Amino acid sequence: MKLRTRIFLTFSVLATIPLVIFTVFCYKRYTETTYDRIDVISSHLFENAQKTANDTLNKVRQTAGTFNFYYNDGSSIISDLKKFKDPDSPPDTYEYFKMSQSFKRTCQNLLYSDQDVYGIYIFTPSGYIFNCTNNDNGTLQSNYDFQNTDWYQDTLALDGALYISSNAIHDCFTGDKQTIFFAQCLKDIYTHEVVGILMLDCDSQMLDLSAVNTMPEFTLLTVDNTKTDDILYSNYNELSSDFINTRSTIQQTELNLSPLRLTMTMDYTNLAKELNITAVLIVIICAVCITGYIIFAYIISRYMVRPVEHLSHKMSSQSGHILSQSTQYLNRTDEIGTLYNEYNAMVESLNAAVKQDYQDKLVLLDAQMKSLEARINSHFLFNTLEAINSIAELEDNETIATMSLALGNMFRYTLKTQSELVTVQDELGHVNDYVTIQRIRFDNRFHLDLDIPSEYLDNKVLKLILQPLVENALYHGLNYCTTGDTITIHAYTENNCLMIDVHDNGQGMDIETLNKLQSSLSKEASFTELGHRNKQSIGLKNIHSRIELYYGKGYGLTVTSRQNEWTNVQIRLPILKYQED
Repeated sequence: MKLRTRIFLTFSVLATIPLVIFTVFCYKRYTETTYDRIDVISSHLFENAQKTANDTLNKVRQTAGTFNFYYNDGSSIISDLKKFKDPDSPPDTYEYFKMSQSFKRTCQNLLYSDQDVYGIYIFTPSGYIFNCTNNDNGTLQSNYDFQNTDWYQDTLALDGALYISSNAIHDCFTGDKQTIFFAQCLKDIYTHEVVGILMLDCDSQMLDLSAVNTMPEFTLLTVDNTKTDDILYSNYNELSSDFINTRSTIQQTELNLSPLRLTMTMDYTNLAKELNITAVLIVIICAVCITGYIIFAYIISRYMVRPVEHLSHKMSSQSGHILSQSTQYLNRTDEIGTLYNEYNAMVESLNAAVKQDYQDKLVLLDAQMKSLEARINSHFLFNTLEAINSIAELEDNETIATMSLALGNMFRYTLKTQSELVTVQDELGHVNDYVTIQRIRFDNRFHLDLDIPSEYLDNKVLKLILQPLVENALYHGLNYCTTGDTITIHAYTENNCLMIDVHDNGQGMDIETLNKLQSSLSKEASFTELGHRNKQSIGLKNIHSRIELYYGKGYGLTVTSRQNEWTNVQIRLPILKYQED
């Protein structure tokens, strides 16, 4: 065999095989990366839809909960409804008039603050009906026999849980709008007798998720009632006609208001069409390049032996994440020069892509860390604002000013602090503002003891880690001041670490609950779980994950407890002294 032929064959093999391998690698990596990106987008879309739906349902719960609220003097709407619970001895017209006026004053603020609610109604066992509407869906039909309706009987059977209607035009209203209504028993907290049935008539579009559905042509979002099989929201009519379920991902989750469920179906078939076009293009380019190499290999083989050997050596010697370029043969005007210049451009592009990928990951990590700090307990804010509103109506003293100042300080501290690290003294100031508000709410039925030596006050700690623990101790440990009355914060050093204990003398936890909480804290930190809350604690996993992500393994929270006696949450932090710039 002639040398030229041997060189030609050798060059053809060396040129063709690496190109095929590189194309297969690129094709596989491109396919995997694209589907991974689709999975991430799908997951984020589902999380946003779940959060939006839960926020809407939480507003409904809060509106319904307003009617169970007791003022400082012990009065409430439920107390007034006791007069109307006996069908055999209903009150006179004047009592009904007074109750109607009080009911409307309460409901007008709720209707103004929540545009999704069309009307609020209370049906009493004695047959009286109290209502307040914004007239968007009219009012109740005259002589409406509510006691013999299915929804009324179902609400009584739920014994305090929320009844959820279908998304339809209900014949009990004079309006012709399609609505969803929620109903709940109002009970006397002392006798547990039903004193009325609360109904909230709401906009049918209250569960509309189109604002968070960033890919409506490929994504089907549905909110349905698993008990009645009623569909409360669906964007099925907005989907394209070629929506396909054969290659799709389905995600489901129970919403905060049982038995509602969120379902998301994403059409991977149509979403991946663009991927398929690009993949075919990659194969075609590979085939064209191989054909070109074979055609021109014989002509340029004698001129390409040395440059190809050099280029092969250059490619095989690459290691690590940073690829180096070649400085030889760049001044040639033939295919050799083009090949080397294109190789250098490819290396530069790959290096830029690797750099961009790392930058994207750093930006994502930074955004997730900052998002942890931005979470505020909405229930606490609503309770505080309701307390301020009640005091404003019933009292004329400095309590309002004190609560408003403390709340303003908390907002400024949460939103305006520039650095992620603050001093222990600043963090304790935030705790004191929170305790000031809660002492007013709970009539000074608990107190906070601080055992913080002065030498620790200028230590730097991660922001917003103490107040949620005090809040957790108050709500879960002291059980809203019904069990125990003292929360203690104690600071000391141990093994070159700053230790801060948040201790309460409340109801404690049983072994099963404590083990479950400790198991949750020992799990690896996950970005999708950061900032979430559960019924057992207010932000313990959130705080532990933030500390572990910021300082590293070995730092975080340790929880110990003894049932019916105490609970102690210990924070382990590195010792960092505050230094002014």
